[in-house]
Amino acid sequence: MVRINLISFDQGIQKKRRVAIAIQNQLILASITLSVVVLIFGVVWILMDRKIVSMEIEKAAKTEELAILTEQVKEVENYEKDKQKVTERIQVIRKLRATQAIPVQLLDGISQGIPARVWLMAVHENDGKVEIDGRSMTNGEIVDFVNRLKENPMFRDVQLIESRQEKELGIAVYAFKLIFSVFFDGVSS
Repeated sequence: MVRINLISFDQGIQKKRRVAIAIQNQLILASITLSVVVLIFGVVWILMDRKIVSMEIEKAAKTEELAILTEQVKEVENYEKDKQKVTERIQVIRKLRATQAIPVQLLDGISQGIPARVWLMAVHENDGKVEIDGRSMTNGEIVDFVNRLKENPMFRDVQLIESRQEKELGIAVYAFKLIFSVFFDGVSS
């Protein structure tokens, strides 16, 4: 088959130029679009980077503030512990002041009830319970001592636990042990 070129030579060149210009325009448009996209991504990246930096600075500030607050919390906890210790010490001091006269009153109450021929070997007090070890020449004097203690309003539940005859230095004596509770102003010591 035979082909005949009916397009003139100038028309072919113009067509090629138009195609080249169209391609060139499309390349320019693509370059501009690509540049705009790269520019947008660059701006977004810079903004995000600045935001990250500002958040890191804020995080560092918050961490520092947290450390300061943690230290303050420790100080408050230490203050509370110290306050509790001081309160406990004050309570102990108040209790000691309230009970400092108890031994004197206890011994005074016992001494007022001792008959002439009764002597004490030991007096022990623990939580309001008193235990007395003593000696006497007769059982009657021991009974008299117990009755005098029972008459004292400070002493409750006076009980003679033991009374036995012994020899001390060749003399017959009665060893006794008694217990009772101590109350002051209606309150047990």
